[in-house]
Amino acid sequence: MKHGPGHFFDIESISQNYELVIADFDRINKIIRCKRDKFDRVIAGNMLHAYNHINNLLAAAPEKAILSWQDMLELNIVVHLGIQSETREEYYGFVRHTEEKFGKQLPSLTKWYDRHEHNEDDPYKIAAGLYVRVLSEPQLFIEGNHRTGSLIANYYLLMKGEDPFVLTPQNAVEFFDLASDVKFQKQDIGSKFKRAIGWHDELARMRAFLEANVRPFTTDAMPKWTPPPQERPEDKHILKMLHRHKTVTKLL
Repeated sequence: MKHGPGHFFDIESISQNYELVIADFDRINKIIRCKRDKFDRVIAGNMLHAYNHINNLLAAAPEKAILSWQDMLELNIVVHLGIQSETREEYYGFVRHTEEKFGKQLPSLTKWYDRHEHNEDDPYKIAAGLYVRVLSEPQLFIEGNHRTGSLIANYYLLMKGEDPFVLTPQNAVEFFDLASDVKFQKQDIGSKFKRAIGWHDELARMRAFLEANVRPFTTDAMPKWTPPPQERPEDKHILKMLHRHKTVTKLL
């Protein structure tokens, strides 16, 4: 359903849907080709805080259909650490390393976007392209490219008057498998030629998927959302990410 950019994400509706994904995730994880970390209430809660952040941005009547670099970075931190300042201070090393990697990779994304937005009238193609460019090698962030890329793409879709894509039990398997195809084809998508042409195959498949799976998880008024008490991320999960990328570990 087409609507104007004055719409917002319906956080309560998205939250109810995430509960369905959480309940069904064991089944989903058995089917997908590459097993994923569990989708639980910590991850879902952080995603809801990220959507709330975007709603606040939408309320400010932005002029551009792409998020600012500050907000892209903020969303990536939120999907990992939530909004608690204490947690961010505790994992300061992870935050700083994320900022450094992001700063190096962002120009490629913005250059692609500026070139295609200037001539392109297909919002699904650009939304898919933004997601693919965030997730593919070399990725935009240390971790959370999958979640942050979907937020960046959904912001763009809403600004263009389209419905967003939200993970559901019905679309999760296809979406995760598509994401794995983009993320793990390192020998192909790491080549300069592959980056230059923009991963046409992956982008085309993701574009078709988005168009077929967007749904009206939206509202025409800024929602009044009272977030539940935020659950603390599991230390072992964050420390695993830090060790995986040889970043500074937890600051005491």
